[in-house]
Formats: sequence, C-alpha cells, structure tokens
Amino acid sequence: MVTTEQCDIEMTQRLKRAPTIIDNLRREPTMALSSMQDIGGCRAVLNSVDEVWRVQRRLSRNRPPVRVTDYITAPRSSGYRGVHVVVQYDDRNIEVQLRTRMMHEWAITVEALSGRLATDIKGGTGPAPVLALLEAISQAMALEEEDAVVGPDLQGTIESLRAEAVPFLSGGPR
Repeated sequence: MVTTEQCDIEMTQRLKRAPTIIDNLRREPTMALSSMQDIGGCRAVLNSVDEVWRVQRRLSRNRPPVRVTDYITAPRSSGYRGVHVVVQYDDRNIEVQLRTRMMHEWAITVEALSGRLATDIKGGTGPAPVLALLEAISQAMALEEEDAVVGPDLQGTIESLRAEAVPFLSGGPR
C-alpha cells in the first residue's frame, strides 16, 4: 500500500501499556476490554502531511475504517497531531496511527516528559506552563510543516512559556 503511494515510511507496532489500559477502563467504567479499539496497532511515520493523507486514503479504500480521527485538522488540546484510523483485521479492531516525522518527534518528547514529571501530559495533566509550552511548540511545528513562517507573536509566546516552564523541566517545583 505505501509503496504504491510512493512514500518513504517507518513502521512500528504499537501496543498499549497495561497501566494505560487500566487507566482507560477506570475513566470509562462501562467500556469492555474487548471493545477497546486501540490496544494494539501500528504506527506509520511519514515524511509529509501530504503522505499522511495519501496513506490514509489508501488504507480507507483497502479496509473500510471503523473510525477515523483527524488530529491534524483539529489537534488535541495538548498539541498532539496525527491521524488515527481504526480498521477491522481478523475480527479485531486495530488502530493505525499516521504521523509525520515532526509530529512523531513531538509525541516522543511528550512521552519522555510525562515519564520524567510522573504525570500524563498527553492526557492533559501536569504543570500548566509545560502544557502551554508544548501546545505552542506544536503550533509552530505545524506551521513549519506547511512551509509557513512562525511569526514573531508565536515565537514570543514560546519564549515566555519556555521561561515559565524551565523550573518544572529542570527538576524544580511540581
């Protein structure tokens, strides 16, 4: 599929960790483990947003999706961007995450910071200055991916948020 779309891709399997599964079940007590749609899946890291859309269209033609969630057009409040496509495979729902390299780098950074700060930044918890900084950085990265200029207002916002976040990022108050 990816070859026919002429995309250079990095593919990995993605399994949800047990603590995350337990947390999801606590947050959604009526959800059955068997209906959780993103326990297993894969992640495709592509070179551009255009490649993400091309692969998403091809995937949707090959396997009609159970659900498509577009976090590129409408990013999460955390700043997370990507496209998640849930498809049926051997009677199981499998989530395929499509991201650009830049989106992937941002997500890896957020996961590392979540571990370091012992909080779920991706889920919206953690020090407010860190959350705001990551969301602003995501906005700047999205502009850069569109070959747009990151304007002085956003640059200034990032610098001021960075100054506010430094105490938390350098092991200071939580």
